[in-house]
Amino acid sequence: MRVLLVEDHERLGESLVEALNAALFTVDWVRSLENAAAFADLNPYDVVLLDLGLPDGDGLDLIRTWRASGRSTPVLVLTARGELNDRVRGLDDGADDYLVKPFELREMISRCRALLRRPGDMAPAVLRMGELEVDITTGAATFRGIPLALNRREQQLLLALVRRPGKVCSRAYLEGVLYDHAADPTLNALEVSVSRLRSALRASGLHDAIRTVRGVGYVFAGAAPHATY
Repeated sequence: MRVLLVEDHERLGESLVEALNAALFTVDWVRSLENAAAFADLNPYDVVLLDLGLPDGDGLDLIRTWRASGRSTPVLVLTARGELNDRVRGLDDGADDYLVKPFELREMISRCRALLRRPGDMAPAVLRMGELEVDITTGAATFRGIPLALNRREQQLLLALVRRPGKVCSRAYLEGVLYDHAADPTLNALEVSVSRLRSALRASGLHDAIRTVRGVGYVFAGAAPHATY
């Protein structure tokens, strides 16, 4: 899941990025409205965390612009403006949720996850596919009740694939999930991550679950042991 963080306070921004990364979000962090608008035009984000008091203007102006243009990306406002009128105005102008500074990082993460659970796209806390179970909160996965030994990137990749079972996930989509804007992955970085995830799945007894669609991407084809295609 990819997040656009718009926050000009350096120390707070660093804390937010660290917390979001630990929760398996990939984060692009910008510090101005101009950069926020540019990044949102270039990348598909699952949620936007938006400060209102930015060096080049008011974040509410950006929300109004996005909503007027039909952009429906969920926006969680992070701000020191805590009065009732401020909160009402923010929600009326198109924000999906409103969190007043200072706030607990755990609550911020929980609110991000809540925004991703939209009507018609309600996801359970644990995705079950046959004997494979993946916790969408922690990224932890088990097969036949036995934990899979996955690092953070492999957890992100598995989550991205199992959220779209049977559907082809393009290279661009998966790279967007795994790498933020500042990352400079090697040409075959995605293939390496897929290979390592496949090895971890095979070591747990789950074979041939990830199928390659040449020139397009990858598909999570099933969670049956020793599956063949």
